[in-house]
Amino acid sequence: MFKCLYVFMFKYLNKKGFIQHHFFWEKNGAGFSLIEILLVVATIMILATAGLISYRSFQKRLELSTSVSDVIATLQLAAEKTVSSEDNEQYGVHFETGFYALFKGFDWNPLDPENEITYFPTSVEYTDIWEGTSDTIAFDRLTGTTGHTEDVILRLADDHSESRTIKILPSGRVGLEGTIELEDTREVDSRHTHFDLSWSLQGSSDLELHFDGTVDVDEVITMADYFDAGETVFDWSGTVVVDGESQVVRIHTHSLDEFDTVLCIHRDGRYNTKALDVSVDGKDIVSFTADGVATVAVFGGDMTVQ
Repeated sequence: MFKCLYVFMFKYLNKKGFIQHHFFWEKNGAGFSLIEILLVVATIMILATAGLISYRSFQKRLELSTSVSDVIATLQLAAEKTVSSEDNEQYGVHFETGFYALFKGFDWNPLDPENEITYFPTSVEYTDIWEGTSDTIAFDRLTGTTGHTEDVILRLADDHSESRTIKILPSGRVGLEGTIELEDTREVDSRHTHFDLSWSLQGSSDLELHFDGTVDVDEVITMADYFDAGETVFDWSGTVVVDGESQVVRIHTHSLDEFDTVLCIHRDGRYNTKALDVSVDGKDIVSFTADGVATVAVFGGDMTVQ
């Protein structure tokens, strides 16, 4: 490489009027050392290479951090979908070295076309430290708890010392190691509440949810979309974002006829942090505080906590 560089500089400097004397070039009385020129070029190349290596190292660490955030969000989404009984199913996340997948059901089925697969960047890999145990995290319906509490570790493929550990607690809480308490000390109510309304939901139009936040959020659900054909069953579940936080709620009937309704509301304290008012066509049924304390309203009938 230096030979080629020398030939190039020889031709260039001669063309510009420089005269070579051994290892020096002279023009108009000014002298330049070829060795000095080569040293400058070499220094520039070294600095450029070092900068490129530093940038690539930063890029890899950024890809690792992004992958960790995405995995945590996917685990939380699986728990939320399970608690809300979306499609009357439970959900989980399966891990392989090069990818992870959000799946529906208790067991991971690699052939299920509904699997939502996300591939890691080539710089990032999942590492199996569970010594042959399952690489699958599944959450329990309604409660959102899990018996799969092994750590999920992501690391750089070419630097195993650069790794991040995701903690999964029995309660279903998920977070990066060092940012999540390893024991659940916050008291939360994961029970659900029954309301014997003494009036019928049949023919009702709108289920109304009001969440208190920095900016209040009102969610109106068209009930006709969630009744069965004979309006003897109502079942809605969903996630509403308030102040950037997901609120997971399920509201359904245990019994429903033309005279009476037994309504069930699931508002798990682990997945709800905002106060909530529930009403149907303007008839107030219940108000929950941010901590989950329920107060039955005028049209809520008899309330029992399960």
